[in-house]
Amino acid sequence: MGKIATIEQLREAIRDLEHQNYVNEQHMRSRVTHLADRLKPMNIAKNLLGNLFSGGGDMKTSLLKMVAGFATSFIVKKFFKKTIAVK
Repeated sequence: MGKIATIEQLREAIRDLEHQNYVNEQHMRSRVTHLADRLKPMNIAKNLLGNLFSGGGDMKTSLLKMVAGFATSFIVKKFFKKTIAVK
């Protein structure tokens, strides 16, 4: 983006930035949704049980992931409830 000399160039730059912001926002939302899904307590419990029966993985790490999943689930629920209430 070079120097803006006219109103039309300014409007075009604003449109480009708004579009870029929208794309970034959608990307971040999908990443948060994917992360929240991966860290759901049920998914972590499935992985933990799978690791226990297959004999692989570190038990301490798995338990920490499960605790992180519970905490993340709680935080995401609180965040999205507040976000929806504001809109």
